[in-house]
Amino acid sequence: MVFESLVSDLLNRYIGDYVENLDKSQLKIGIWGGDEFDVPFKVKAGQIGKLTLKIPWKNLYGDAVVATLDGLYLLVVPGATIKYDAAKEERYQQEAKQRELQRIEEALQSATRRGETDPNLLLSLAFLLFLFIVAFSCCSKGLDWLSQEDKPQEDKKDTFMEKLATQVIKNLQVKISSIHLRYEDDLSDPQRPLSMGVTLSELSLQTTDENWKLCILNEAAKIIYKLGRLDSLCAYWNVNSPMYYRSSWQDISELLVTLLLCLVFKPIFASAKMCINPNAEAELKSPKMKLQLEVQNIGIEMTKPQYLSMVELLESIDLMAKSAPYRKFRPDVPVSKNAKVWWRYTFNSIMEVHIRRLSHMWSWSKIQQHRESLKVYKAAYKSKLLSQNKPGPDTEKQIQDLEKTLDVFNITLARQQAQMEVIRSGQKLAGKKAGGQKGGGGFFSGWFGRKAKKEEQEEGKEPETSGLDQLMTAEEKEKLYTAIGYSGSSHNLALPKQYVGAIITFQLLRTSVTIREQCDVPEILNIQMVNLSTRISQRPGAQAFRVEAALEHWYVTGLQQRGAVPSLIASVGDSSSSLLTVVFELNPEESSGDQLLKIHSQPVEIIYDAVTVNSMVDFFKTGKGVDLEVLTSATLSKLEEIKEKTAAGLSHIIETRKVLDLKIDLKPSYLIVPKSGFYSSESDLLIVDFGSFQVSLVCL
Repeated sequence: MVFESLVSDLLNRYIGDYVENLDKSQLKIGIWGGDEFDVPFKVKAGQIGKLTLKIPWKNLYGDAVVATLDGLYLLVVPGATIKYDAAKEERYQQEAKQRELQRIEEALQSATRRGETDPNLLLSLAFLLFLFIVAFSCCSKGLDWLSQEDKPQEDKKDTFMEKLATQVIKNLQVKISSIHLRYEDDLSDPQRPLSMGVTLSELSLQTTDENWKLCILNEAAKIIYKLGRLDSLCAYWNVNSPMYYRSSWQDISELLVTLLLCLVFKPIFASAKMCINPNAEAELKSPKMKLQLEVQNIGIEMTKPQYLSMVELLESIDLMAKSAPYRKFRPDVPVSKNAKVWWRYTFNSIMEVHIRRLSHMWSWSKIQQHRESLKVYKAAYKSKLLSQNKPGPDTEKQIQDLEKTLDVFNITLARQQAQMEVIRSGQKLAGKKAGGQKGGGGFFSGWFGRKAKKEEQEEGKEPETSGLDQLMTAEEKEKLYTAIGYSGSSHNLALPKQYVGAIITFQLLRTSVTIREQCDVPEILNIQMVNLSTRISQRPGAQAFRVEAALEHWYVTGLQQRGAVPSLIASVGDSSSSLLTVVFELNPEESSGDQLLKIHSQPVEIIYDAVTVNSMVDFFKTGKGVDLEVLTSATLSKLEEIKEKTAAGLSHIIETRKVLDLKIDLKPSYLIVPKSGFYSSESDLLIVDFGSFQVSLVCL
């Protein structure tokens, strides 16, 4: 079987890059030794933790796979505080370039892979480990082998992937505890160093029975019940905080756990209940999947020192982004008594980055060298595409060396030109052969690349065997199909349009946002939202989904004065209905349109309070001008991208003639402005009635 070797490969490939003292040979022995084994590890620049994997090799399809992570303490500091290392910086740049090239390759390959399915054996165990690795926050390289879309079809089919995913969820049990991620910065403001972080007490996913009590995994159970719990997730932001990054982890690990924290997010407790009925689509009596999420309370609190510290951090990040190109020239001496060194740093930075680089880039010799590099790279990449086996080491080294000097745009351009020349010449791409094409098929493309049977039949060739046939015997494949309840000859299930296949509900009982000058003084502003709920349902037979959101109450209070806390915003409508309800449905049942949007709101009372408004203005004053040029330009660029996508989406809706059924009913809200600036029963009042607003129309 290939399961054992895959586990070892995954752990070594993804965890090995992020931990120290990982003995791969001992790890492999531990895997072969029994069902349960420990992986002791030490996160680079972090505290020692314990990772335990329990994998039942004797009954992999039936027993639970248990992953436990206990203890992870990670400390992050700004890169500007670390001495410049040319080799390390170059390695980081090359890794970022390769990630961008991989993303482009995958985006190009997704068009050709779209509409295909990739049923294979190794997804079962790999997906189990992948979920745990994501929870461990180590897998930043990103596995995209689950992003392929199913083939569009008229009738719903119980696919291999669906059966496999159901079995994975049934067998997976995860427990993560004692997590502390901390960021320290004494560079933004040396007089007021800051620290912020996130702590997690426990996160677990367990198998339960129908009464939501923990139980032993029942292989014969028809309905799967899973219970997830989140205990004490909180975030803090400390000003004038002690710095521990210069100390050893043995000295500070205890302090990080017991440190007094000024919380921004108060401890969050949540629960999730999941019910999966694999046979629901055959019985049509209940949804195939029901997921219920419940969060007790989310409390957000911010003080004036924290706000100023956040602004200073944003300014520091902006300055670090601006000074990043000159970091290699920065002297490691103080400015005082070293004016000559720092003036030389300024001169070299401007000359090397802005003047000499541009003059060299537009010189004829540089242009000629660049053209030669592109030609050589295109020829080498073309040779790689035509190579049916793995390219030779000389070709690989040549490609890697040229990718260090060429930018992403020119590398992508040269690759596309090489592919077009190969296609026009009528030669066969190596990627058409199983496991050949780079970037195609994601993580498992090397094992499961294949050619479509229809395409091969059109060319008059014998269809290639699938990935399962190559890796498994007929008995092993039959065992897998039996374990997950899949049959290669599964018939299509024509689902009724009224059948609801999936339901997801989310309920947030209470949310509060508090703004105050200091931790021990009355709040300036307090916002409370009570019972925010969302329900999402899907009807696969009609390719429809429905989103329902409701907010029961909304209260806003101001700064305490004259012995009373003023009410700024309050719900005054009918208590039997929610303050705000929004319903959006695609392919709705109750309307002839393609889309349905309904918005309904109850009246809201708004009272102006001068002291609270003035205090809020003073709270957000920084005392100095803030110009976040780099962050602002990045935000505007992202907004432009969103605007372009939105415009394209609206144009598509118009071109496809979608019909929108719009119904809006807003009850009359009003604004009260007291003459004295503070509301009381004896004050003269100015009342502004906003009136009601109703719309009922069909937009073509």
